[in-house]
Amino acid sequence: MIERIQKPFARIFEESPLAWLLFPLMGGIAVAELTHIPFHAIPFLIAAAGALLLAAVVVGISKLRTGGNVRLRVFIALIVALMIVVGMASDMVHRESGNTEWPTGKREWSGVVNEVPQPTAKTWRVSVVVDYNGVARKVMLSVLKKAEAIPPQVGKAVCFLAEIKQPYNYYSKDTKGNNAVFDYAKWIKRQGYSGQAFVPTGVRPVSAAKTHTLKESLPMWQKMRIRALTLRSRLLSKYKSLNLSTEDAAVLAALTLGDRSAVSKATREKYSLSGASHVLALSGLHLGILMTFLLLLLRPMRLRLWSRWLMTFICILLAWSFVMLTGCSISIVRSALMLSLMLLLGMRGEGVASLNNVTVAAFVILVFSPQSLMDVGFQLSFLSVFFIIYFLPYYHESVLMRVPHWSWILFHFLYVTIVAQLASAPVVACVFGRVPLLFLVTNVLVIPCAYLLLIGAMCFFVLSWSDAMAGAVGWVMARVVELMNGGLTWISSLPAASVEIHLSLPVALCLYPFMLTLFTWLYFRRRIYAYWTLFLLGALISFSV
Repeated sequence: MIERIQKPFARIFEESPLAWLLFPLMGGIAVAELTHIPFHAIPFLIAAAGALLLAAVVVGISKLRTGGNVRLRVFIALIVALMIVVGMASDMVHRESGNTEWPTGKREWSGVVNEVPQPTAKTWRVSVVVDYNGVARKVMLSVLKKAEAIPPQVGKAVCFLAEIKQPYNYYSKDTKGNNAVFDYAKWIKRQGYSGQAFVPTGVRPVSAAKTHTLKESLPMWQKMRIRALTLRSRLLSKYKSLNLSTEDAAVLAALTLGDRSAVSKATREKYSLSGASHVLALSGLHLGILMTFLLLLLRPMRLRLWSRWLMTFICILLAWSFVMLTGCSISIVRSALMLSLMLLLGMRGEGVASLNNVTVAAFVILVFSPQSLMDVGFQLSFLSVFFIIYFLPYYHESVLMRVPHWSWILFHFLYVTIVAQLASAPVVACVFGRVPLLFLVTNVLVIPCAYLLLIGAMCFFVLSWSDAMAGAVGWVMARVVELMNGGLTWISSLPAASVEIHLSLPVALCLYPFMLTLFTWLYFRRRIYAYWTLFLLGALISFSV
């Protein structure tokens, strides 16, 4: 381990050769997203990719025959350039595939509700899948609450009278009277929506025969997802027996089953101020808690090889079932991919916490959904995990080797909390303009509560056949969620709970290499790292001016 960490930056590519493909792919996607290259440039990009691929093959063959470091560098440069072009092209193709020429004027449409409706001040945001020219298209409806007091449930087929348009922006005033700058159209396009419509008259149910026809026309993925969300709705209805307040019930639904539709703006603000927003968004924390509990239950199966493979299969199957049940957010998909890789590599006796797992998970997600790179959830999720695993060898060498074994749990908690907060701080400051300061105090409260609530929810649903046992577990869960919300209310009210910091995109991007070089300089005390640190500090100052 000591030999590997002597080359802190090269270690990324040594532990994960896929990083040579991932980073330029991300760069190409970012260029396409930020520069708005027109779609008619696709043929030129394909031609450039073909030429780069041919050149890389020729250089690679000559390298195998004659050797030489120069040819190796040229080969790597060609592969990097190829992946940049591929990233640009894939993002543009995915972006264009979502564009649909909708007919002008109002007409009758039919579709299947595929998401839990989200409330706003005056409307319900209802996601439906409509069959347009033989292709399933996702459309976001804004349905007036006056016309639709109760929104349609997931899996219900509805018809509505509206004019569907390509996603567009509508502006609202902020607290200072300025137009809001949030690009709503781009945001819902990244979520896979091809259209948007305002429905003032509400939606109506359709006949059973047409409902069957509409559901059968859906892609298999959408059918599975609708079934999973329907099951989630039934599970959520069981929480009504706990007699929780509106806020406590909303937090419990978000933390255990990923349904944030009932979480109010005030609750989100409270969790943001206290630094506990990650608890409301399902991520590796939640999946890790459930899988740890499951592995403890299945521990006797590790006696034989075939039983270990069966245990691995059960864990992976249940992990992806939980992903489907909770809505397939980017953070939970990333966690399930990494967990699957870790379990499979663990069967081969390899280390489970590796940079290779992070890069493979990111690469798979970006191949299938390039626009996920611009999703804040994707950025926060991968940056936090990447930093935690990257600094792990230094943490083991400088901390764990020098403290008693009984204190390891405490130091693990401090390490993960601080590193994850540092990794996410630039993005949070850039996007939200606020950085929590009391995150350590917050995590001391919310992490144990999250453990109790997630494991309690699992026991609550399993024991639902017995009113007495389920009631006892539910009573404990109710007290825990009340304690957590009460504690976060107090923390968020403190004057030092958070600080407002607004960073520009160049400053936020420059902060990451600056943090890495600063740490490397302080750890290794080498002059070259001091020079790089000073150079990046100068870049930060120039971007900030």
